[in-house]
Amino acid sequence: MADLGVGVIGLGRMGSLHAEHLQGAIRGARLVAAVVDSDHRSRFQASGSAPCPLVADVAALVRDPHVDVVVIASPSNAHQEHTTEAALAGKPIFCEKPLADSVDGARSAIADITRAGIPFQIGFQRRFDPGYARAKTLIEQGAIGEVEMFRGLTCDRIPPIDYLRTSGGLFRDLGVHDFDAARFLMGDEVVAVQATGAILVEPALSEFDDIDHGIVTLRCARGGLGVVQNAWRAPAGYDIRAEVHGTAGKVVTELDEDLDTRLYDRRGRVVTRHFEFVERFRPAYRLELQAFIDAVQGDKPVTPTANDGLQALLIADAATRSRREGTWVTIDD
Repeated sequence: MADLGVGVIGLGRMGSLHAEHLQGAIRGARLVAAVVDSDHRSRFQASGSAPCPLVADVAALVRDPHVDVVVIASPSNAHQEHTTEAALAGKPIFCEKPLADSVDGARSAIADITRAGIPFQIGFQRRFDPGYARAKTLIEQGAIGEVEMFRGLTCDRIPPIDYLRTSGGLFRDLGVHDFDAARFLMGDEVVAVQATGAILVEPALSEFDDIDHGIVTLRCARGGLGVVQNAWRAPAGYDIRAEVHGTAGKVVTELDEDLDTRLYDRRGRVVTRHFEFVERFRPAYRLELQAFIDAVQGDKPVTPTANDGLQALLIADAATRSRREGTWVTIDD
């Protein structure tokens, strides 16, 4: 079977990582072209370091007959627009989260995807991380009995304030991965949330009613409970874990060590930790893109779907409203 030609929209941190993987690490795919903003174009032209030919705009990329599938890694507030353009061109899409920057926008994007009848995969890479995938397998095998409780934690270094102004807020930007992990590992839908938050790092967040620390309590359809803890502070390195309790045990997935080697001295156990999420999840980013290419080539369903992107966004939106209103908020599906 011929390799699928891939066009990438955006060559920032995530787009560049996907482009790197598409240059030999993804079976059945080849990098054809990319479209970038004017600043990136100038830098690439000056350095001569572009990973592939750069085309004029998104419309030119999706119309290119050599581009069979599209990877969307543009700024979050452009995902809906670029999804619509690729869908109208009939091109299968892999899109980094979020699907859109609003619930209404996500629903509109899903309508475009459905009308086009194209494969679409949202970029929730944790589902492809070996630790999360193993936890899911153990849960499905009944290793912990009936699931009852979830805990997710993500702490990362705070991005620039200009990014945060348009990111959608802590729960939509950082917490959305934990909300998807809760649905994925619990095998259930979140039906209500209660959230609280605080500003402990960046006072300027108060200018647009955002927070840098937050805690969300989850209530699931079958009665299970959960809690998600998020913070834009990670002095000891990127910190992430998921824990699921059941009637017969619990499963925990976390990976603090960047290197397998551990030093033991008078300080105790000393390890080298991950400081960037792209380091922690580099294998998962490759595996999710490989799964997308395999599904498109094999004409099989892709996962996670656009609806998974919508469901996580609904939870994040409800958590944001709950934090602001100080009450439980039912998920509006």
